[in-house]
Amino acid sequence: MKSPENIQKLVKSLSQSPTEDYNLILKSFDFESIDFSSSESWSNDCYTRNCLFRDADFELILICWQQEQETAVHGHDGEDCWVYLLEGEIEEFFFKINDDKALQEVGSHKIQPNQLTFMNDKVGFHKLKNCNKAGKSMSLHLYAKPIENCVSFDETTQSFIQRELSYDTYKELMQKD
Repeated sequence: MKSPENIQKLVKSLSQSPTEDYNLILKSFDFESIDFSSSESWSNDCYTRNCLFRDADFELILICWQQEQETAVHGHDGEDCWVYLLEGEIEEFFFKINDDKALQEVGSHKIQPNQLTFMNDKVGFHKLKNCNKAGKSMSLHLYAKPIENCVSFDETTQSFIQRELSYDTYKELMQKD
């Protein structure tokens, strides 16, 4: 039976495991058992960042995307980031700084439901975009250590700026055991 409380199992598993095991945990977890509806928040202006859990070790964020919404090109302040697509379709674009010190797109791939992707600053920069022609997409983001700030590419100035991150909602649905 679907329940918002079922995410407690994920939090408990992540809490009891080293970061090296997060990939396997996310790939094997039964996300179909979780009802995310009480944590969903949608905006026509921008994707929403909805915090489900946060402590000193990690944070889980549910991101709700309307059609065509996208992030800026960004880094992860030295932390690891996993993205699990719950529904819809998103495209991940990869970037690096080239020899001329300019931002250059180096590839992309589409992420389908139940697929997992990984990113950190060693890999480079990325941006995510909802490319679901049918409308909304929803993804779960796990950050090993919460990320409070990151570098983000400003299209107007064509340079990276430091950006403070925030949540649109914070509904901590569970407690860490």
